Amino acid sequence: MIVEDNPTDVFLIKEALRAHRLDVDLRIFQDGEEAIRLIQLLDSDDSQRCPHLILIDLNLPKADGFEVLKRMRDSRRCAEVPVIVMTSSAAQPDRERSKSLGVDAYFRKQVGYDESLEIGALIKALLR
Repeated sequence: MIVEDNPTDVFLIKEALRAHRLDVDLRIFQDGEEAIRLIQLLDSDDSQRCPHLILIDLNLPKADGFEVLKRMRDSRRCAEVPVIVMTSSAAQPDRERSKSLGVDAYFRKQVGYDESLEIGALIKALLR
């Protein structure tokens, strides 16, 4: 599951998955409210599967990444899903708040194409 409003970043994530030979089904959400609605659905319908991994940007429209993270960690069914924060923020308070919400990894968005593909190795490691 990807929660990201920037189409270029979504493209780079897909490229990283291809480069690391990860064949996954993606669900892409462009704002925090969409992701929160999914979490609510998952908690109310036991027949729905939780995602295996979530990549989330912190700066999202409608509800920020921190709110989505909080809802995920409070989820009745999906609280243990690994989460990677993928953001342009290098601010220490963002890192600390992410850590307090139980993220598994914090990936700073890169400027270069090759560096951006490194997210694939992180995803591969967490899916094992």
